[in-house]
Amino acid sequence: MSDGENNRSLAGLWNRARRFLAAGVRAEPAGWEPDGGAVHPSRTLRPFLQSMAEWPAPVNVDLGPVIGSNVTFLGSHLACKLYPEDLYPDLDQPFARGDVDGLGTMLAAKLRQDPGSVDGILAWDVFDYVGRGEAAALARRLASLLRPGGLMMALFTTEPRHEAASRRYVIVDADHLRHRPAPGARWARKVWPLRDIEVLLAPLEVYQSHLLAHHQREMLLRRPAAPGKEG
Repeated sequence: MSDGENNRSLAGLWNRARRFLAAGVRAEPAGWEPDGGAVHPSRTLRPFLQSMAEWPAPVNVDLGPVIGSNVTFLGSHLACKLYPEDLYPDLDQPFARGDVDGLGTMLAAKLRQDPGSVDGILAWDVFDYVGRGEAAALARRLASLLRPGGLMMALFTTEPRHEAASRRYVIVDADHLRHRPAPGARWARKVWPLRDIEVLLAPLEVYQSHLLAHHQREMLLRRPAAPGKEG
């Protein structure tokens, strides 16, 4: 990709981020610590990026907040169309705690991409903050968005956490993420066993799974290619 094309890609990403900010979408959550959070290795980010780089203009959905350095990083590595769709504040809303129908309505309104139109999803650890019914509704929606061969990167805690805080993920480089705490009404009380994750996210298939020393499982999940076609 030429410098001119790369600059246009970055400009497009920044313009979309600015439109979200102008519409009142918070780029960084209240209580954000600019230099806070530990840096941990990532085993799935690099293969996710490598897979997306094989497509000329991949469509990516980021379920976290708009983080300027992440937009810059993705723009410098991928000529992608990025949809930042921060679900964390919505999952803190009272209707989402026990009203799966309400959550489904919110997902349909917020995740408006056409079925089968998305190449990659950065789900981060959003599934750690929802119950089974909510998780099933979210999983169905995300799986429907992915094209055949598309990938979702998802993180799952391997031990319960009891602080009233969620995490935000800042890309340090292709092999490291900074885990920044952000206050919220929900926190990761649930640990998803691997078999439960596989059932929850079907028809997506486990492409990679890594159990890391910082009490987290990182996974890449792939939507199977259509019969007779390459992914």
